[in-house]
Amino acid sequence: MRRNLLSATAAVALAFAAVPSANAALMLQLSDGTTTQSATGAGGAVTYFGAIGNFVFDVTTGLSKPLAGSATLPLLDLNSVDVTASAGGTLTIKVTDTDFIGSGGILQFLNTVGGTMNAGSLNFNTYMDCSNAAFGTATQLTSQAFNTGAFSGGQNTFVSGCSGNYSLTEIATLQLPGAALISFDGSVGVPEPATLALFGSSLLVVGAALRRRKGRKSTG
Repeated sequence: MRRNLLSATAAVALAFAAVPSANAALMLQLSDGTTTQSATGAGGAVTYFGAIGNFVFDVTTGLSKPLAGSATLPLLDLNSVDVTASAGGTLTIKVTDTDFIGSGGILQFLNTVGGTMNAGSLNFNTYMDCSNAAFGTATQLTSQAFNTGAFSGGQNTFVSGCSGNYSLTEIATLQLPGAALISFDGSVGVPEPATLALFGSSLLVVGAALRRRKGRKSTG
């Protein structure tokens, strides 16, 4: 009887192991050029905690569907806190998720980044890949660069959307000289229709104000 129970337990375990976890394609990858660490998450979240070479402390989290955004309105987020020893170094952090659903046409993507660092630089790039490849970089969406101090920035881009499943990837490259600390949060996604409407309304208000100002100068 005990043998039958063990066999049944093993069969159940194998059955659960065979079922793929939801959003298992959400992945992190961190590399200092010599050592690479990877992490895979389920349920829309993945986190890496540890050290890599001269980066003695790293806490990095990626968020995606279903916690953030959805398959048709994607939002991919990457946030990280990183501390280097006296030698400093370069660290490349990547987050990727697959199986976003596109229907072709023109898409707007918005990339926002904010944070602070006491020395060094951060380059933040985002990509879309219609082959649905993890860490795919077929189409670059945005590219932003920041230096020492508090920083923030936003960038819009319009691209031909994919017909079918596609992937999104964010790549942050940190260059920290000597002992340094950086904390940042960046995201890329397709804005909600309400966000687009608000953005359009803001442009209309700015345009009207500029026209009034130009009119006053002409009559003055």
